[in-house]
Amino acid sequence: NPFDGKVRGGFIPSSPPFPRRIGGDFAGTVEAVGADARYWDGAPIRVGEEVLGRADGAIAERVIANAADLARRPAHLPVEVAGGLNVAGLTAMSLLATVPVGASDILLIGGAAGGVGLMAAQLAIAAGARVIGTASGRNHELLRSLGVEPVGYGEGLATRVARLGKATTVYDCHGRDALDAGVALGVPAARMVAIAAYAALEELGVHNVERAARTAGNLADLADRIARGKLVLPVAATYPLREVIAAFKALE
Repeated sequence: NPFDGKVRGGFIPSSPPFPRRIGGDFAGTVEAVGADARYWDGAPIRVGEEVLGRADGAIAERVIANAADLARRPAHLPVEVAGGLNVAGLTAMSLLATVPVGASDILLIGGAAGGVGLMAAQLAIAAGARVIGTASGRNHELLRSLGVEPVGYGEGLATRVARLGKATTVYDCHGRDALDAGVALGVPAARMVAIAAYAALEELGVHNVERAARTAGNLADLADRIARGKLVLPVAATYPLREVIAAFKALE
């Protein structure tokens, strides 16, 4: 996840300090369980089951995770997709929980081709909203294939969005440009959410994304929807653990 790259690069303070393992998302096979370890729905967790979720120091061969953070991996959900779903998927869920959208909304998503943006766009469309998403040109066809109306980043964004419709809601999944466009377009601060442009929270009075929706139950719901083909989370590339530095360089 980009958060891990920011910790590794020193942009976010490391706690505990380095040297330490990093990473939060993972998918894997249960090798051992604690006493009475159970999934979010109360079912016992068993050795040999395929799971996904979060764990501290997850970029590793083995991790220790809390049972409350785990969901079963559906048979039709590839492990490569499951291994990157937790942070992006639950952050997207949290955006919709913070400021819900529906059939009367035109939602502008900043950074719609990123992991969070792609998931949030699809969830919003499933809820009935019309979605406009900022992205670089190479990602416009992907967004169109998912039902998102793409627009380019940069100067003149508000004008380009206004040509498509009157935005009612803004989700920042990348930076300030979508939020500033929302202000220019008259979107109320109460209808805008930031996950990346932290300085804008106080300056513009927009919402910080809430965390109550980041549950294993919601993760299981996302995993099931992807396994059934209702949501798409593309994988750009895969790397063996010994090439994790190359993976970070590609991420950055």
